[in-house]
Amino acid sequence: MSVRLFTSRIINNGFMLLRHICKREIHPINITEKVNVVPKAGASRVHVATDKVNAFSRNSPLKNVGLQLTAHARRIFVDNVLNRVTNSSASELRRRATRRIFFGDSGPFFALVGVSLASGSGILTKEEELEGICWEIREAISKIKWNNDDTNINETEVEETAVTLNNLEIGVPLDKGANAVVYAAKLRNDSQIPNTEGSEEEEDSMIEYPLALKMMFNYDVRSDAGTILRAMSKEIVPVRKTCNEASHAAKNTKFLPPHPNIIAMYRAFADNIPTISSLKAAKTLFPNALPTRLYPDGDGRNMSLFIVMKRYNMSLEKYLISENPSMRIRLLLFCQLLEGVTHMFRHEIAHRDLKSDNLLLDTSEQNVPVLVITDFGCCLADKSTGLLLPYTSYEIDKGGNVALMAPEIVNKTPGSFATLNYTKSDLWASGAIAYEIFGMTNPFYDGPRWSRLKSTDYKEDQLPELPDDVPEIVKFLVGNILKRNPKKRLDPETAATIMQLKLWAPSSWLSPGMSKLPTRTEIIQWLLSLATKILCEGRRVNGIDTSSKSDVVVGNVDEIRELTKDHQKNNRGRRTYPEYLLLSTFLSRTSLSNIKKALNWIHDNYYYYY
Repeated sequence: MSVRLFTSRIINNGFMLLRHICKREIHPINITEKVNVVPKAGASRVHVATDKVNAFSRNSPLKNVGLQLTAHARRIFVDNVLNRVTNSSASELRRRATRRIFFGDSGPFFALVGVSLASGSGILTKEEELEGICWEIREAISKIKWNNDDTNINETEVEETAVTLNNLEIGVPLDKGANAVVYAAKLRNDSQIPNTEGSEEEEDSMIEYPLALKMMFNYDVRSDAGTILRAMSKEIVPVRKTCNEASHAAKNTKFLPPHPNIIAMYRAFADNIPTISSLKAAKTLFPNALPTRLYPDGDGRNMSLFIVMKRYNMSLEKYLISENPSMRIRLLLFCQLLEGVTHMFRHEIAHRDLKSDNLLLDTSEQNVPVLVITDFGCCLADKSTGLLLPYTSYEIDKGGNVALMAPEIVNKTPGSFATLNYTKSDLWASGAIAYEIFGMTNPFYDGPRWSRLKSTDYKEDQLPELPDDVPEIVKFLVGNILKRNPKKRLDPETAATIMQLKLWAPSSWLSPGMSKLPTRTEIIQWLLSLATKILCEGRRVNGIDTSSKSDVVVGNVDEIRELTKDHQKNNRGRRTYPEYLLLSTFLSRTSLSNIKKALNWIHDNYYYYY
């Protein structure tokens, strides 16, 4: 008992004793005056009680000591309660505890949580405890830095260097579109002399030129760095490092954090367009985009936007034409596409131009390529709108690629309160691309024009059947993704989780006719086994420790590939680097509730037909 409380009780009981001895009236203390607040409902009840006591003292000649003691005890109890509530010392202790919890000393709080968990019947439920384990898994997997490039790329150096055209050597053109051209590139040493010789038809290898330099065509934006970066800010949404000018100019644009299935874009900057001798085949590929100071018939400006990114082997479209991948690889590619879409969805960014030639592949691994989403020029990445864009007039851009535009977008008409909802539009486009991944023509833009489906009016029963070797779960999933009504579609994260379950979950969970779903404990045990496998094996991919390159001669790719072949012979059954990478993307976002949602969908929609 505190000294203050002890003293208060002595004083109050002293008044009561003195009144009993002297037989005189001692007026009760007005509680509302003591509290120094405006009396409310509770205070009015206190006045009623004290008034009754006063009336009893004046009117009763017997002065019943028992009732007086009861009334005084009631008043003392109320006073003590108010003393506790309004005690400045107690308030200070509460403020001090709050500061300790939220500003660095959370030990007492977490000790309480620990005791609660140990007792088994604490403040946390079993579901919350298991979700806490999922959080630990996400934290552990997110800290892994994956870097298994067979090319001579030092990502840290590229990101930290203030890259300009002066410290880049530009190689041969790799690709050209309507709005940009892409060249092979590499960082130039300080002592290195620019190489402007050689035939325009020669092909620089990815080992010698591991980077790609994208130069945007600038016809309308004046030659000012801030203006260019502001006008072309959508192009640099996935960039990992921006200069101060870019950060200021694109202050209303969201930037997408790095992800294995999003293009590795290292740097973006505005600079003067270099000489024609530095840009091989410039007069042939894009003469109109050149400024008049370099080419008299050009219509371009003197400055433009340049983007430094990782160089990839080919697009998904070319890969599917030139290769005949197995069903396992096709499933992995589709799962990677859904993981990339999920990453954009979680950060409220819509690509709005998904198609097979905007999906690039890293085929440095012999077995499984790594798929990334590129070309964000049509994306919606506005901090103020998120995925819901007000659509008040036809002048508002809906995005590119009308053929793969989701029904809820392409059919939307403008109005005062109309909104374009892009929450599931990229997912719908992924469902259409799935036909290409699984070896068929895309029903929305491939084949004869008269046989193509239109997203404006197609019927779901018009969608062609996927090949027989495609797993039934995947067929149902693609059918759900291509539902016309977005409310009937799964969200992107659940769709990606279903594909991950198909690839890695125990077969007993997915066998037809399974009547009982796995328990929460079984799901957590499975997640822990996957996380342990990645943490123990994922750092040593194909026998080479990718967490440190000190034991490998950088650039000696032939030696690395030989070691890879030898290790693959001795470690058959171990997953490849892209598979570990795909697993890590799943575990870095996993949650018990999302897995249960995916399992319930599989059970309700797939097993219903068996």
